Amino acid sequence: MDQTRLNTVGNFDPTTIGQLACDTSSLVDFVSTAGALDITKYVSDLTISGAPAFTLAAPTYAGQRKVIRCIAATSTPLGTLTISAPDTTTGFVLSSTFTFDTVGQGIELIATSSLKWRATRIQRAGGVADAVVVGTTVLTGFNLWIRYCLSVTGTVSSTGTKGLPNGSAIGERCIVTNSTAASTPVGSIDGTFTGMINEAYTHLGAIGVAASTTVTGDMAILEWTGSSWSVIFQNGCTLS
Repeated sequence: MDQTRLNTVGNFDPTTIGQLACDTSSLVDFVSTAGALDITKYVSDLTISGAPAFTLAAPTYAGQRKVIRCIAATSTPLGTLTISAPDTTTGFVLSSTFTFDTVGQGIELIATSSLKWRATRIQRAGGVADAVVVGTTVLTGFNLWIRYCLSVTGTVSSTGTKGLPNGSAIGERCIVTNSTAASTPVGSIDGTFTGMINEAYTHLGAIGVAASTTVTGDMAILEWTGSSWSVIFQNGCTLS
């Protein structure tokens, strides 16, 4: 429904109009400047230029829905979104921070009975070659990349804030791959992983290992289970 129809059906009451807009997937908010996103609009389409900061307030009623997606990205884009009242329920923990830097990235949220935002879907995109220098690049908030391209030089490890961020929606997938390897590379990246027979691990390692100085191609395809990254496929790298 358009705004005129929503006003009529909602009897011109702002709260009712907002609920109808979300429930019927109506109204799109086009956002190009930093600030608070309109939670009464079902969709916020982001145009990212530079490094704007966005916020999302807590939901106002159970079942409220919100979609946030990047539709344009220019000028070394690095938009950050801080979510108030993210879900903390085991199996549904939502990150409080997301970084948008690529067209196509998006998140879909629904409000729980305790008025927390829970992710129902995460749309990942982006992740360029050599974007992640193992042992150096901080990955906190970079949880919308489909591909984490690792650059490994020598023996290096990504731990703590440099490790692989958790997912936020069950079923979302990402790829960890080795795009650059030099100086007898031996790399690893920490995370919460589950192996092929449901065993738990915290390290994805042996990345770029070779007798020569430049070998690439090690990779793993991962799917978020709600509590860990389940390994769907791996080549070259090992879990420990």
